[in-house]
This record gives sequence, structure tokens and C-alpha cells, in this order.
Amino acid sequence: MSNRRKLRLGLAAYGTGWDLDAWRLPEATNTGLRDPSVILDIARTAERGKLDYVFAGSALGSEPDRLNRIYRWDNFVYAGYAAALTKNLGFLMSVNSSFEHPYAVARQLATLDNFTAGRTALNVVFGIDRDGDPIGNYGKNPVPTEETKYDRAREFTAVVNRLLYESWDDDLLLDDKAGGTLIKPGSWHQIDHHGEHFDVRGPLNVPPPVQPHIPIVQVGLSEESLRFGADYAQVRFSPYFGISRGKEEYRKLKERVAANGRDPEKFKIIPGITFYLAGTTREAVAKFNEINALQLTEDIPAAFSAALGVDLSRVRDTERVLDVVDVEALDDAALRPFISDRARDVKNDRELLRQVLTTQVGEDATLRELYQYVQRSRHEQQPAVVGDAAKIADWLEENIEENVLDGVQLFPPYHRGPADLFVDLVVPELQRRGIFRSEYEASTLQGLLDTDEY
Repeated sequence: MSNRRKLRLGLAAYGTGWDLDAWRLPEATNTGLRDPSVILDIARTAERGKLDYVFAGSALGSEPDRLNRIYRWDNFVYAGYAAALTKNLGFLMSVNSSFEHPYAVARQLATLDNFTAGRTALNVVFGIDRDGDPIGNYGKNPVPTEETKYDRAREFTAVVNRLLYESWDDDLLLDDKAGGTLIKPGSWHQIDHHGEHFDVRGPLNVPPPVQPHIPIVQVGLSEESLRFGADYAQVRFSPYFGISRGKEEYRKLKERVAANGRDPEKFKIIPGITFYLAGTTREAVAKFNEINALQLTEDIPAAFSAALGVDLSRVRDTERVLDVVDVEALDDAALRPFISDRARDVKNDRELLRQVLTTQVGEDATLRELYQYVQRSRHEQQPAVVGDAAKIADWLEENIEENVLDGVQLFPPYHRGPADLFVDLVVPELQRRGIFRSEYEASTLQGLLDTDEY
């Protein structure tokens, strides 16, 4: 038995994958907008790789002109369908406490946890995204303000938990055929909750969940959101901050949980990554650049000229970056207008440019390939990890060994193909290094997340 820390791995299920441009690849399958078999394959692939769970994010707004919003199968329906095809894989459900009602969510969650024998988790989000007018879709349903949404989220979560675990005794089924009594008298209880946002009598009309505590997942950067996570969550979907800042954020998050009297080792910090994988690093970089080339980048060259102090209007964009740009002459913050602070983990932008060229677009990258990378970095909220199986395993191993994360949420850039490549190439490499399981060691998702050693 290895005593090394072990990764938690989840896989995202979106109809066209996560990348906003990769759907245009000739090999990409985009029927996932209509054909559920595409993301059912994601669940099968995740279980074949012994991954912890699948995450199918939810959204309530109506935005048909935004690619990452037009596909949102109902995640409870998806999970119920996919769970019937799997035995061990967990399913992470997203709900929005600013719009949804705790009684309805508790019914769905308890039903799914029973039907899956304990393979569910709940991601409570409480952002009020004005895009797509979700309020318009919910009519007269009262929606909290930006100031009150956190209090509503706390009340929502507390009511869901009370409905799940205080409505019924575990031995509720008497099944006394001779005496004519099916349910044990006194085994059900009203919760009689009367709060600022909800009035819920109870009990829940569904038996209690299989798991003694359904894991709760938290996401968000505000101070109130972080407090919510420290109070309620077992998992945090965190941004990725790089090694040095990531270590500091990891430490502070664990300390928050410990200060609340909870075990910080059972609080898992899991950022998302989009992975671009191939048999060799050269092939992976080529695919990454092929996807980047599908973008429009007309405004980038002029901005680069100003930032770098080089007139690029007279330079062909097929020229090699290192043949045109004097890296040593760059200002410390030359690339700040192009690359998010969240992605920075280096002392200055000379190091940042070298890092981008070395680990992502390739040292022989052209100016156009750099422009395309920068255009993508404006919109991506998570790192692109590019390489062969060993390189991606190196990235994961370094980050868990440096106490930056406890696992990652994997976002395939497109379907079908990348998810299978990860399971077939990267998972065996992680198993060989002793930082990922070879077999499922628990029957519930809570058990998988809590287990310290495999």
C-alpha cells in the first residue's frame, strides 16, 4: 500500500465538450446537443477509468447565442439515466439556491441517492446570473438580491439537510403484513421550518438517503462564498492559481475548515483543467494549436505591438516568436493585458512567456499561434494542460505533491476521443506512480472522497 496522497478525479459531461472552438474540428461529434448517448459515453468512460464522479453542470438562463450555455440537459435526469449504466461512479448535481426550492431538491436528491445506492453529491451555487434572463423564466418566484443570496443559500442548504436526515427514522419500514402496518408508527417527523426565505413543514415523502451525509460542493470567490464552503462543503471547486499562489490558497482554505472544528483532510480542493492530450507532446501541441487557429484574432497583433514595443504590422504572423521578440527586453508586466492574473505564478512576464512557449504552444510557435493562445486565455477560467500522458501526469503529480490541490475536474475539449485518451493513457500512468486508485475502494461517493489511501 502506498502512503502517497491520492488524486480525486471527476469528468465533465457537456454536449459539445468544454472548448469553445474545438467543436469545429473534423473529428468532433456535436450531436450531444440532441443525442444523449454522447455524454452517456462520458459516464461509461469515467467508470472504466475508476474516476470518482461525473459532473454535468446546470444553467437556468436562456442564451441560444452562447455555445457554453445552449446545452444544459437537466443534470438530475441525466444522472438517473447514466447511473443505471454504471455501478460505482458518483454523480454531482448542481442546483441554484437563488431560484430553486429546498423541498423539490431534497426529493430529487434523496430519490437519486437511493436509486444509485449512495453515489450522489450536491453542488450548491447561488449566483444570480442576469445573462439569459433566468428571472424571466421563473416568473413570480421570489429571487434574492446580491446581498441576500448568501443568507438564502445557507437557509436552503440547512433545510435540504433537515429534510433528508430528520424526516424519517432509518427503521421506518415495519412491513407488518399480519398486523396491517407498513410504516412504523412515529417514524416520521415534521421539520416545521419557518425562515426568512422558506417555510417548509415536512416530512420529506421520500426515504432518507443511503449516504449518512451527502457531500456538498462549493464554488465561488467572494468572502461569503468561502465562509459557506468552510461551514458546509466537503469539496471546493477552486480556480487554479499556479504553484506558489496555489499553495498559499490551499493552506488558507484548509485553515478555514479547521477553524470551524472540521477535519481539513476531508475537505477536498479541486480546480478544473481543460486537457489537450495525444500520444506525444508534439502531437498534443499541434492539436492545441489547430484548435486555437479556429479563432478570430484580428485585434491582438496591434495590442501586442504596443505591449512589446515592437512594430508587428510589418512582420508576418508566420514568423517564429523567438525570432521576433527579445524576451529579455520585456517589461515585467508586458503581458498583463492579455493573460489573466489568475494564471500567473511567475516573477515576471519574461518567465511567463517562456513558460507559455515551453509548456503549451511550443518553443517553435509562430506569432499567430501566440496571438491565438492569448485570445483563448482571455476567456478561459482554467488552465489548458497540453502534452502526452507523462507530461500531464507530471503536472498532476507536481500539483498534488506541492499541496496545491487534492484532485482535478477534467473538462474534455470535445467529444468523442479526449476522455477515452485520458483514461487509456494518463490513468495507467497515475496508477503506476501510486497517486490514483486501481479499483474502487468504497461503495458510496462520500466514501470515495473521504478515503485517504487506496
